[in-house]
Amino acid sequence: MRSIAAKQFGGLASIALAVLGGCASLQDFAGVPRTGHQSDGTYVVSPEEEQLACRQIEERIAFLDRRIETLPQQAAAEREKGPSTLGLALGRMFGGPGSGLKATQELQRAQAESGALRALLVRKHCV
Repeated sequence: MRSIAAKQFGGLASIALAVLGGCASLQDFAGVPRTGHQSDGTYVVSPEEEQLACRQIEERIAFLDRRIETLPQQAAAEREKGPSTLGLALGRMFGGPGSGLKATQELQRAQAESGALRALLVRKHCV
């Protein structure tokens, strides 16, 4: 009896996890913005980031700017090295010049986050 109940509970738990795991995908599909990086390449600041002091936001932007400066060189090195997986190879084959490069994707994400934080600075009248 217990093993049947345990199996049923395990099955229900699996279904619940699958449904909860799909929430982020459902939000993306519905176009509902959530904090962090968006599927369209933009970045939405979190409530925690909204509460940061001007100096803290500026420090985060400075960190991102330093990172943005180094990523093009990393992308060039990655391009020279060649793709390490079939997925990366296909991304490079069918995408743009930077497609399939992790450094290029990271650069785009850092630029989006930096832009959103700069807009936050303006909204908070820090500049």
